[in-house]
Amino acid sequence: MEIDNFDILMQHMDFVDPNDRYIVHIMRRPKDCKELANALGANEAQRMIRTYFVDSLEYLETKIPAIKELCKSCNARAYLIVSPKDNFDCLMNLAQKTLETIRNNNYTVKPEHLLRQAYCENHKSRNKQWILDLDNDEMVEYFADKDGKPAGSKTWTASEVMSIVQAELEACGKDPALAYTVPTRNGVHIITPPFNLQSANKKCGMMFEGCKKFPVELHWTGLETYEIKYKQITGWLHKDGMTLLYMNKKD
Repeated sequence: MEIDNFDILMQHMDFVDPNDRYIVHIMRRPKDCKELANALGANEAQRMIRTYFVDSLEYLETKIPAIKELCKSCNARAYLIVSPKDNFDCLMNLAQKTLETIRNNNYTVKPEHLLRQAYCENHKSRNKQWILDLDNDEMVEYFADKDGKPAGSKTWTASEVMSIVQAELEACGKDPALAYTVPTRNGVHIITPPFNLQSANKKCGMMFEGCKKFPVELHWTGLETYEIKYKQITGWLHKDGMTLLYMNKKD
């Protein structure tokens, strides 16, 4: 199964300043190499193979063959952090993290970890982008009544979610066409500028970060007694996330 999102994503990458950087990670995930994970453990199976700091479309174009080859040979995936970073801000962040590490006498930290944090945990961006991660098997929203009991569910489609996103963008005075989708292995990512989450959540309660408990079933334990079964559900929203750039996997 090959998913190649280079053409889609490169249309939405812009470089307006010499300090602009987009981050591309090539990562091997345990679920893509289950035999290795079983033999060595998930920590050994998961690897950051390579990171590219992209300063132009021309540079990225020259690296496409190498990125694809690394993904194939290492059984890995390429991901793009969709919000551009300011290289100066990230370098200042790196300097601060390095000084903090020294002050804390934490000399066991790996330098590459500091570098990754400086660039990938820096939430500043001149062109902030959010990601809605819509997996086909995680599109159900559960509802509760005023007493907190299960009150039904709704299975969303990607097109319904996109309609909400575009309406919210328009309400914020932004061009709805700025939202777009890229395919993933199990669904799609909607990539969009920020919008009014409070308003969007009134239409769809799955637009949140992290996890929440939803009531999914009422289980009667007696004539007038019951217990509510809950399910921990991960929200679709990632405010500083990365999307799939390339993968080539055998199903």
